[in-house]
Amino acid sequence: MKTVLLSGLFAACLFNAQSTQNPCTSGLGGDVDPSFIEIRINSTSLNHQTFTSQNVFYHEYPASGNTTATLVAGQSYSFYTSTSSEAVVGIWLDTNQNNVFEPQEYEQLVNSMNTQNTASFTVPASAANGNTRMRIRSRAYGSSINSNNACTAFGSGETRDYTVNITGTQLGTKEIHPASSLTVYPNPAADLLHIEGKEFILSAEIYNLEGRKIGNQIINSNHALVDLSEYVPGEYLIRTFTRSEIRTFKISRK
Repeated sequence: MKTVLLSGLFAACLFNAQSTQNPCTSGLGGDVDPSFIEIRINSTSLNHQTFTSQNVFYHEYPASGNTTATLVAGQSYSFYTSTSSEAVVGIWLDTNQNNVFEPQEYEQLVNSMNTQNTASFTVPASAANGNTRMRIRSRAYGSSINSNNACTAFGSGETRDYTVNITGTQLGTKEIHPASSLTVYPNPAADLLHIEGKEFILSAEIYNLEGRKIGNQIINSNHALVDLSEYVPGEYLIRTFTRSEIRTFKISRK
C-alpha cells in the first residue's frame, strides 16, 4: 500500500503550490460571435451588461459591484444569459477552490437557437465557503461544450471568469455516512492522522469549527498520513474527496 506523508516543509510547499496555482487564461480561442451581451444571476448583485466589438475573447472581472454575487451552498439560482447570436453556454464553479476547473464542477446552461435564455443553476451543497472562481464559456450553436472543455481552444465564442462568494456550507459531522469507504484514525490524534480508503483519495481539506478552510492537501493515494503538528490542540473538521464521495469528519488534536 502506497503511503504519502504530508508533514513539515513538504506539506507547506504543497499548500503554497495549491493556493498559487492559476487556471488557464490563454490559448482559449474564440471569436466575436457568440459574445455575451448580458450575464445575470437573478436575485443577486451579478448583473453584467457589456457588448462592444472586440478582438480579445477572454475576460476576467473583479469581485466587486455588478460582476460578483454572494451565493448560498445548496441553493438554486436563475441564470440569465444574452448572446450576440445563437449559442451553447457552459459554466464551471471551482467549488473546492483549487484553481482548477474540473469536469465535476461543470454544468451546461444553454443549448438553444434563442439568444436570450434563463436556466436553473444549483450551487453544490459541498461547495467550500469563500471566494470562488466561476468560468462561463459560449460557443456557436451546433457545437458542443463538454465538462472537460474548460481550457479547450474554441473557434467561436467568449470565455469569462468571475469571482463569487459562497456562504452557508455546512461542515457538521452529519455528513459522515456509515457506508463511507473512508477511515480516519486515530481520533483524537497527536501529530499524525491516517486517512485510508478502499478507493483513491484525491485530496483533503481541514477547517476550523467556524467553517474557515485552514489547510488543503493533495493526496492521490489510498492512504495518507496528515501532519497536524502545526495546529493547536482542539477540534477540527476534515473533508475528504474521492471520485465517488465527499465526506466530512470531526477530528480532535490532543
